[in-house]
Formats: sequence, C-alpha cells, structure tokens
Amino acid sequence: MLIFNKKKEVVIHVFFVHLTLEMNKKQAIRFIFLLLIFNIQGKAQVNFRIILDNYSDSSVLLTSYYGNKIKPVDTAFLNEGVFNFKNNNYPAGIYILAGSSKNKLFEFIINEETNFTIHTDASSWHEFEVEGSKENELFLTHLQLRNRLYLKAMQLNEAISEDASSDGKVAEIESQLDSLKKVLEDEETQIVTDHPDLFFSKILEARTELQVPDSIVNDSIQKYLYYKTHFWDKMDLSDARFLRTPVIDQKLQSYFDQIVFLHPDSTIAAIDSLIALARPSDEVVSYLLWYFIAKYQNPQYMGFDAVFVHLVDNYFSKEEVFNTTSSINEKLKERSDKLKPLLIGAPAPDLLLMDTNDRFVSFRNLDADYILLLFWDFNCDVCETEIAELQELIDTISYKISIYAINTNSNLARWKKEINARNMDWINVNGTYSITNDFHELYDISGTPRMFLLNHEKKIMAKHFKVAQLIPIIEKQFMKSK
Repeated sequence: MLIFNKKKEVVIHVFFVHLTLEMNKKQAIRFIFLLLIFNIQGKAQVNFRIILDNYSDSSVLLTSYYGNKIKPVDTAFLNEGVFNFKNNNYPAGIYILAGSSKNKLFEFIINEETNFTIHTDASSWHEFEVEGSKENELFLTHLQLRNRLYLKAMQLNEAISEDASSDGKVAEIESQLDSLKKVLEDEETQIVTDHPDLFFSKILEARTELQVPDSIVNDSIQKYLYYKTHFWDKMDLSDARFLRTPVIDQKLQSYFDQIVFLHPDSTIAAIDSLIALARPSDEVVSYLLWYFIAKYQNPQYMGFDAVFVHLVDNYFSKEEVFNTTSSINEKLKERSDKLKPLLIGAPAPDLLLMDTNDRFVSFRNLDADYILLLFWDFNCDVCETEIAELQELIDTISYKISIYAINTNSNLARWKKEINARNMDWINVNGTYSITNDFHELYDISGTPRMFLLNHEKKIMAKHFKVAQLIPIIEKQFMKSK
C-alpha cells in the first residue's frame, strides 16, 4: 500500500512485499515443521502458459506465498517459446514466477480460471497481455498502476526533501501526493465494486484501512475497542486462499503486536476468537495453531509460555491438526506438562536440597515477603556478575527478600570455597544433592543464571529475569495489589 501523509516525510510501503526466495536446508526443515506444507484442500486442475519475450533462461520457477514464507511449487522449461504448466493441482492464491536463480519476475493469481496465458517482455516488465483470466488482467494492470504511482511518489518525496525550506512548495507537493493516493484508492474501490466475487477484490478489501466512525474518533478508548472488534471484518479467515498471500501474516502481526493487550490472558482470548473465525477451514485452523506455537514456544515476554500451554492443552491434545504425528504431539505435551507447574501464579515446586552444613533445607520454611530462587554455577561468568549486582542491591532495599541460592555444580569443596570468597550470606544449597526430584526437570533449568521470584505464599511471581529487573517487578506487583 502506498501511504502519503501530511508530514514532510513520506512513508511508502509496497503491499506486495519482495520476499527472498533463498532458503537453506535448515530453514526449509523449520518451515516444514512450523508453518506446514499441507496436503492442500480445494485444489483445481490448472493449465497455464507463460510467454517471456527477451528472456534468456531456459526455465522458470513457480513459487507461492505461504504466510510470511515463500514455498517452491513447480518448475517449467522453455518449449517452443512457451513455459507450460500443465494439468497441475495448484491451490488458489498469489503465485510468484521466478528465474532459475530464484530472482522474482512477477506475481499473478491462480483461482477459478484454470486455463490462461500471460505474455510479457522480460526486458521491461512494463506491459502484460493476458488471455483467459479476467482476474489476472485486473491484478497485473493494477500492479502496473501501483508501480507507476510508487515511482512518482518517490520523486515527490525527494522533492520535499530538496524544498524543505519552502512551505509553499512543500504544500504543493503534498497536494500532489494526496492526488496520487486518491487515484489508487479510487482504482481499488472500482475493482471491488465491479468485481466483488473475485479473490483479488477480497485481497484489496482485507488490506483496506479500517474506518472508525466520526462519533468516536476522538475517544481513544472507544476508538481502540472499535478497532479491535472490527479488525477482521473485511477478511474471511475461513478462506484458505489467504494463506497463499502476504495479507494474513501482515494482519496477524499488526493485530497481536499493536492491537491485542500485551498480557497472556488477552492473547489467549484473541487466539481463541481467531480460531473460531477460521472454522470450518481445517487448513487455516492448523496454520494458525502452528503459527502461534512457533511464536510462543520461546516467548519474547515473561509469562507468555502460558499461551503455549493453552494451545497444546486445548487444541493439539483435543483435535487433529495438520502435519502432526503421535510423536510430535507427545513432544508438545511433554513440553506443556513441564511448563505448566512453572507458569506465573503457580505454586513453586518444592526443593529439598543439601546446605553447606549437610542438612536438607526447603525454601518453603523461609518467612519473607519475597523469596528469590537463584540457580547459579561457580564456573559461570554471568552468574558472577549477577550475584555481585544482587549483593549490592539487597543491601540498599527495604523489601524483605530471602535468597535461596541453588548451585548446579557437584564439586562441593569448590562450591563452599566460592560461597566464602563471594560472601554469599544466603541460604546456600547444592542442587545435585536432593531429596526432591531433579531441579533440572522441576524448574526447566538448561543454563545459568536463572531466577524465580516467589511471593510470601511461595507462588511464582516472575522468572528468567535480570537482577536489574527485580525491584521494578516487585513494585509493579505491589501497585497491582493496592
């Protein structure tokens, strides 16, 4: 979409994003596992021909969008001046024709028209002749208009920079940019009005900016609620054709990064709503489930592992999801079961570990407003830095915090020596001498340092944070409880 604003800079974003076609083996495996190459439903047998004047290569590669990825689909070889794609079952969506070196040539649509020809000159890519496909005739003509407007907007943007000192000149150029925007909007509106049943029209509608009613445009809360409620109105999530366009990934990113409140419960509710909208399309439901598993299996924000657990417990464990096997489901459930006892708000699993006097001590006997479980190793440089920072912090705060420091190294002599050398006047225990289960399993410890903050009820308040975050976490929790 071309965006023209009233400021001195112009933000230009091309809707049909140029994604790389390069994909190494490792990336391909990850793509197959996380984003699914399904046994696509709703395929139609398609015959089409590509004629490329002034094209020197003897082959072309057919690829398609799949969310934010590009998926190789087919190859055709030059035969009497024509690249023929014959009798193949291609699911509907936007496809990309690429050269043998994987360079993008142009995009087109495969939908209900199953026999068509596209003819263009590879030396310019300026004009396309289409036979047998009204949808591609409209699509390619629109792309040519978009490209011309894009180039014109770039020129005007440069002119604004050159004439920034002249307010009159800038205003004139901004007026021209508004005119270009109006041309594009009118063109898209006309296509949707005249051809409402075409998939191209549905793509244009799906990416149209939502218009908030004038009556609430100045009420930020009502405006946000309206935007959140109606965000998906113009896109049918149960239409699997959108999976083979860049639209679905763009909208998912915008929705969850900018619209949905940044909290696990809000995210879970939003996911459940989208899954409901995507039904009865098993393909879209499965895509969304794998999309969210990939996003939240190693979440960016604390506490969002609850989203992963919700997905496994409420979907993967209860219904068939494309591209899963019994072994994959077992791995997902195993991971979910490990994370579940460690979710924010859950009672911290008990640890009964040996202290420096060879006694077994549990943190549950500690009487404090907050308890910090610190997993550390004396061979860990980061641990040394965090421990020093923690010691300095503890001496300056008024909060009653008890520290239960769990060393993960079995060298008892060295452990005790390091405690004395570092003046660690805490509850020091060794994780390798335990009456309770292995701390690695109980607390999902794969490295050090790791910290868990518990409240006075011994429930998990926070986890996997830095010492610098400790006081802000406590203060935030304190304000919420008031």
